[in-house]
Amino acid sequence: MKDRLEAKIQKQIRKRAFERADVLRQERQDAQKTQHTLDALQEVTGLRRPELESIADEARLSVQGTGDDFFSIKNQILMTFGAASAILILVGFVYII
Repeated sequence: MKDRLEAKIQKQIRKRAFERADVLRQERQDAQKTQHTLDALQEVTGLRRPELESIADEARLSVQGTGDDFFSIKNQILMTFGAASAILILVGFVYII
C-alpha cells in the first residue's frame, strides 16, 4: 500500500514538473516573439525602442481588458439562475408557513 502511494506521488511530481516546464517554455517563446516583433517594427518604422515597448504595453492592456467580467454572458446567466433560485426558495418557505 505504501509503495503504491509513493508511486502515485512520484508520478504526480513528474507530471507537475513537466507541466511547469511546458508553461515556462511557452512563456519564454512568447516573450521572444514579442521581442522579435519589436525589433522588426523598430527597423521598419524607425520608432525608438521605448516607444514601441509603450505601444506593446498599451496593446497588452487593451487586449487583456480590465478583468471586470460583470457583463459577461456566463455571469449574467449565473446571476439570473441564482436570483430565480432564491425567489423559488422564498416562495416555498412562504407557502409552507
